[in-house]
Amino acid sequence: MGRFAVLTAAVTLALILAGGFVTTTRTGDTIPSWPKSWGRMEVGWPVEWTHRALAGTVAILATLLAVWVQRAEPRPWVRRLAWLAFFAVLLQALLGGLRVHRYYPKATAIVHATLAQVVFSTLVSLALFVSESWKTFRADESTAGAGRIGQATTLLAFLQLIAGAVTRHTGWGLAGHLVGAGLVLVLVSLFASRLMMTPLRRGANLLLGILGLQVALGLGTWAITAGGFERSHQAPLLQVLTVSAHVAVGAALLAASLTLTLMCRRAKAASPELALA
Repeated sequence: MGRFAVLTAAVTLALILAGGFVTTTRTGDTIPSWPKSWGRMEVGWPVEWTHRALAGTVAILATLLAVWVQRAEPRPWVRRLAWLAFFAVLLQALLGGLRVHRYYPKATAIVHATLAQVVFSTLVSLALFVSESWKTFRADESTAGAGRIGQATTLLAFLQLIAGAVTRHTGWGLAGHLVGAGLVLVLVSLFASRLMMTPLRRGANLLLGILGLQVALGLGTWAITAGGFERSHQAPLLQVLTVSAHVAVGAALLAASLTLTLMCRRAKAASPELALA
């Protein structure tokens, strides 16, 4: 079950990347119908069709995962989380359809992008909760002590992704987005440094690696957009890859921060002394 949960989360990350491609190339605006393409189940534009195919795959995987967790998981709160993820996937699909039909397109696109992060984070959390690492993790005072900065880092990373969605779909708020990027850089660095002397140091190294990649993609995206980049399926492939990957790696950064924060909370809850601190 744990591996299947990881697979579901991984395909969801691929779906976020595909959604980034759709936005960057504006191919989502070329098909006026949903869920069919021009009223028929055909490929149409490969980028948009791939996005829809991945969305359907995530829906199937989330359904199977929810049923599996319901049957095999003894913890009620984990079962509820699995069904929450399932219904969030369905809501996300509905928002995607509203976006295609141009129902308040900018607002719907922003909510759609934000909910994608919520869905992914929920599935990542679920994969963590059913993993052996979660069940066997030992209490550690140094790990538990990093929980608060982890919470702040995760919250800021999520707000930064919302700000990015607003900038991407409206063109507004670039200055605020850049300020947020600087704050995320500082908090993630502090959080990772706190974890370096704990059993979660490998996760801290991974978090820093994702952060470095995201900073590079952010600078590349800034340079590309400042150079007059126009979203189109005819845009240079490297530019499309850079701008789109910036969205997906941001989601990975949020997921990594969330996972490490939850492990810090797990360390605190596992020890009565730490829980009372």
